[in-house]
Amino acid sequence: MPQQNLNLPVIYAVVGAYRLIHDEQLWKPMWLDMHKAARQAGIVAAIWAVVTWPIQRMWVYYFMKGSAKMTGFSSLYHRFVADVSEVEASAHVGLRLPLPSLTTFAAFMFVLSQCSSLMEFWLRRKLRAARSKAYDATVRSRGKGADFWGPYAEEWEEPPTEKAIRQAKKEALYVKLASPMLRFVILKFALLPLDFIPFLSLFVGAYLRSLSLVRQLHQPLFSAKRMTPVQIELWITERQHAYRTYGFVCAVLEALPIAGLFFSISNRVGAAMYAHDLEKRQALFRSGQVAKLKKSETYSVTDWTKPSGLREDEKVFANQLFDGAMMPGAQLGANSSEIRARTAGERMYGNEKREE
Repeated sequence: MPQQNLNLPVIYAVVGAYRLIHDEQLWKPMWLDMHKAARQAGIVAAIWAVVTWPIQRMWVYYFMKGSAKMTGFSSLYHRFVADVSEVEASAHVGLRLPLPSLTTFAAFMFVLSQCSSLMEFWLRRKLRAARSKAYDATVRSRGKGADFWGPYAEEWEEPPTEKAIRQAKKEALYVKLASPMLRFVILKFALLPLDFIPFLSLFVGAYLRSLSLVRQLHQPLFSAKRMTPVQIELWITERQHAYRTYGFVCAVLEALPIAGLFFSISNRVGAAMYAHDLEKRQALFRSGQVAKLKKSETYSVTDWTKPSGLREDEKVFANQLFDGAMMPGAQLGANSSEIRARTAGERMYGNEKREE
């Protein structure tokens, strides 16, 4: 994986899925292990959908209508339904497309997500094993031993230590929020009123889950580096924008009904690639090839759109090394740390390529 991909972390989610599909050494053993259980889970989910469909469709209709009234979105709900009905009517007059009603669509997505949850529960042990194997196999494929994962190296001259300490005290809360049961209640039921706009609840739920999912995906990285709770929070805080965008895409993929089961495995492949490249970046700081980032080269931890320090002659938006997505406040110049880091990174990666 080229180090330039650290500029756009969401690429790892796409590349992880691509590799899982095309690498037989990854997917074939997993499929052989779970294909019988997957077929059984699919049959059970299909029976559940057929039997409960009439009741659930009626329940979704009254729930959405009542929720819109309770939350003050009643007028918006009725206006949106009316607009959709007009579109459906015009479509039926012209193209004769069999468009479902808004309630039917919301009920269909609700039942489909239940089927996905049933299958996930049925396959929970095999999925857990497959996710772990996917991460470990991807790391092994890079040909690096345990000594590759070095200790944590601070990359900022002025790290956000106070915020990291506060966040470390909330670690127990993060563990609870990541629990499957609480996630199911929040993402499947609490956000159901938002389904009067198709896919709105999916994106809202993905945003809420983004950082906790990345924390879960990179837990093996934190363990390999033997990081303390404060170091973990520093790591996440300093990469919170890149992590949130990456976690959002991963969460959207995992929230897709049925297909999300596949992406929950492929995301581990992408996370392993991401972790590997982040550790290469850490090696540059540990060896002294790259100096710690000055305050003017980092972004504010309270507002990622603002730099920590900004002078009149500095550009507001510029890439910070080859990590993160458009870190504000980094100054581009002949002597800037970005140029030094890119030179050191190209030298390091270039040597590896010649050795191969």
